Amino acid sequence: MFQPSLIDANSKIYMSNVLQKCHENRTNVYYFFFNLGIFFSFVLVFGLALYYSYVNKPSEYEKHQKRLKDQEYILSKIRFHQQIHNENQAKMSNITNLPVAI
Repeated sequence: MFQPSLIDANSKIYMSNVLQKCHENRTNVYYFFFNLGIFFSFVLVFGLALYYSYVNKPSEYEKHQKRLKDQEYILSKIRFHQQIHNENQAKMSNITNLPVAI
């Protein structure tokens, strides 16, 4: 029937509500510091990436050397294809543009 209790029902409800609010405050504080840590780590990674790209930026001399190298590569390809074209033209007949039978 009736079981004896050391505290009455109102005190039990009050303590339950206080503990619930303490739990909510603790989780809010944990989430705040967790989000703050994630934000700082994101800023740190992003900042390091920007610093790394700034430090390893090529100088004007290196940019100029790369352009010269690229131009030389393109010119070598053009010369190669012109040479192949000239060799093919030499093998063709002058009148019909058909290959010469060997």
